[in-house]
Amino acid sequence: MEGSKLKVGVLYNLFERLEKGEAKDILAEEAVQEEIGAIEEGICSLGHEFHVMAVRHEIDSVIHWLKEIRPDVVFNLCESVYGDASLEMNIPALLDLLRIPYTGSSALTLGLCQDKGKVKDILTSQGVLTPRYKIFDREVGSLKGNIFPIIVKPLHEDGSLGISNQSVVHNDESLNRQIRYVIEKYRQPALVEEYIDGRELNVGLLETNGKVEPLPISEIDYSEFPEGIPRICGYEAKWVQDSIEYQKSKPVCPAPLEWVMQKRVEHLAIKVFKLFGCRDYARVDMRIDRDGKIYVLEVNPNPDISPPSGMARAIRVRGMTYAEFLGAVIEKAIQRKP
Repeated sequence: MEGSKLKVGVLYNLFERLEKGEAKDILAEEAVQEEIGAIEEGICSLGHEFHVMAVRHEIDSVIHWLKEIRPDVVFNLCESVYGDASLEMNIPALLDLLRIPYTGSSALTLGLCQDKGKVKDILTSQGVLTPRYKIFDREVGSLKGNIFPIIVKPLHEDGSLGISNQSVVHNDESLNRQIRYVIEKYRQPALVEEYIDGRELNVGLLETNGKVEPLPISEIDYSEFPEGIPRICGYEAKWVQDSIEYQKSKPVCPAPLEWVMQKRVEHLAIKVFKLFGCRDYARVDMRIDRDGKIYVLEVNPNPDISPPSGMARAIRVRGMTYAEFLGAVIEKAIQRKP
């Protein structure tokens, strides 16, 4: 199909009201509009037809649209359905049933990676270091042992939703406050995780020519963070442009790593990509502690690819245009056509 004109459908999630979380969380949803515009420009520059559909609060219109448009391939940008991230896997499952090839990871991979606890269990079972953790669906009282600081996250969210400066806690009182916050605001259990103090890396991966290739590694430089602000990429650092966290968290790509450490990080990222059955493109987030141990924090199939994203930055540093990246991903998806 390479070089031929394709009918490319794009599906993304859009909801007009927030069902849970904070009012500011809508910023993460609004960012997808910029992503759609860049993808439309790239797809059209490749000579393909572009059709876009927002998944809102019902699915019948999406099925009707797919049957009417009959796209050759769907670029899947859905990260939630009906405002619920745990339903993300149902869009690729629907496309599988309709026998329409789509970009990115399968329903199984997306559903699995949506549960941060299961991801960590699988990593541990394969000898991959990940911060120690427990899951709580109610307040815990007090924890035994000197385990602080720890970080508290929603179990099933993407895009740093529910993660702020308050998420890194240093005592039982603040721990219980954050657990209660996650359960009440985000209507899901809280992941309570060992906080790894060290360098934070994002490793984008691209599947081309039958192999998984690491993109130039990015590091988030927190050295300009004011005293007292935890060095994490929380919601403010990721989305709120007028926040001190956003302005002082500096992406560095390629990350200044010694050659041996770079190869260790790349090898581990590829291993994790394959372990979870990721397809086409993905991102693995890691931290390196003071002893040089590499911890995998999260696995992100179908990560953000908007122009300001770390993934898009790594693609540019590699010397690939945005349109070339889109073309490679679409071509890979077309090869899976039933």
